[in-house]
Amino acid sequence: MSETYNDTRNVVEMVDQLLQVALRLHVSDIHLEPAADQLRVRMRLDGMLQQQDPLPLDLSQQIIARLKVLAHMDVAEHRLPQDGSMRFTCDSGEVDMRISTFPSLYGEKMVIRLLDRAYHFLTFEQLGLGDARHALIKRIIDRPQGLLLVTGPTGSGKTTTLYALLDYLNTESRNIITLEDPVEYHIDGVTQGHIAQRIGFDFAQGIRALLRQDPDIIMVGEIRDAQTAKTAIHAALTGHLVLSTLHTNDAPSSVVRLVDMGVEPYLVTAALCGVIAQRLARILCPDCKCLEPLTAHHKHMLHMFGLPELKKAGVPRGCLKCHNRGYTSRVGIFECMPMSDRIRELVAQEINLDALREQAKHEGMCQLAQDAYEKVAQGIISIDELIRVC
Repeated sequence: MSETYNDTRNVVEMVDQLLQVALRLHVSDIHLEPAADQLRVRMRLDGMLQQQDPLPLDLSQQIIARLKVLAHMDVAEHRLPQDGSMRFTCDSGEVDMRISTFPSLYGEKMVIRLLDRAYHFLTFEQLGLGDARHALIKRIIDRPQGLLLVTGPTGSGKTTTLYALLDYLNTESRNIITLEDPVEYHIDGVTQGHIAQRIGFDFAQGIRALLRQDPDIIMVGEIRDAQTAKTAIHAALTGHLVLSTLHTNDAPSSVVRLVDMGVEPYLVTAALCGVIAQRLARILCPDCKCLEPLTAHHKHMLHMFGLPELKKAGVPRGCLKCHNRGYTSRVGIFECMPMSDRIRELVAQEINLDALREQAKHEGMCQLAQDAYEKVAQGIISIDELIRVC
């Protein structure tokens, strides 16, 4: 996939055109990377970086400088990384952009994160959890207090899931307050705050402050350290429902991660209600996908995951509607682990991750690979996507 920019030496027009192309393609990030002979352009679409036509090398510094001006950054500073933000007005409305620079061998690399203000985040019902997992999470978040964690790597849709849960919980009778870094999308009826590390306002301090705001539900963007973890757990133990994210590979690992951070096991068992682990997989384009017999490699990988063999599975082909990518948009792959009495007993004893996993599976937890397999069997995603995300 590649977009051609109109031939222009006007840097202002060139930058506007670049941003318009990104918005038209609905990309999440633009990467501008100086090389020896060109300004390389790549755009992240559905989680994958796609090469675009490069921009002229002799204009690269002017292009970077133009974006710095728009983002209120120091144009004269080239040696240190910088962060900024801007709002770009286009035909479809206004789009917020976060910009960061990083000094490299051939100049400053710039990454632009696009946050469409007109974006309509998914509802709880639209997440694609499936009936059983949907009912399980509903039981957890309908409780008046406790901690629910959403875990996964960067870019796995954790914020989207949190916003969907907040949308479900958002009623006039509840005071919902969030603490984010930064606030990505506005939710009507929810008080959304953001941290400011430069002045010492971090997640732990922010949670302590918002506890004085009479909240019913608290959303903490990310648990990054022991102090934030302990403060969030304290909030969950004092009559609040707390939603947050953590970076771990699967749901059982989150319990171990909290203990490794220094949280006492008895506090984890008392506060934690459940964990959602997730990934995002690309959906096969319905207009060009085709069913083909499995290759020997695919059969081997299904066997490695302990999954049954399929006769046929969907394969991407590429057409005009999907810009010859073979994929269109993404779907969530989920693993949900409630905190049962037996799991709490295992946590209270000497923690063993393998034992936690086995107990969660014994109690019916559908693992990430199993959920992805179901979507392969339904023709929603390819086996290659199952392998990539799991």
